[in-house]
Amino acid sequence: MWSNMAEQLISLGLIIIVIGFIVLLSGIFTQSKSKTKIEGGGIVFIGPFPIFGVSTNKQIFYLLLVVSVVLIIAFLLLGRKI
Repeated sequence: MWSNMAEQLISLGLIIIVIGFIVLLSGIFTQSKSKTKIEGGGIVFIGPFPIFGVSTNKQIFYLLLVVSVVLIIAFLLLGRKI
């Protein structure tokens, strides 16, 4: 039973990664030529621990902080062996 669930989670993760690349590429190819301000950020996790994070402004930093806390809680609550 757990093996089947692990395969489904791996497939779901790969699908989400592919969708992310498609969204990223569509944004690159459809961006306007005018001067637009692009902002963003990201967090690198190793297991349930955030190791590194970057952002372009304070609002995105606080959003990433909230997302990382939610993900840490989710990792700890759902941290069963699959």
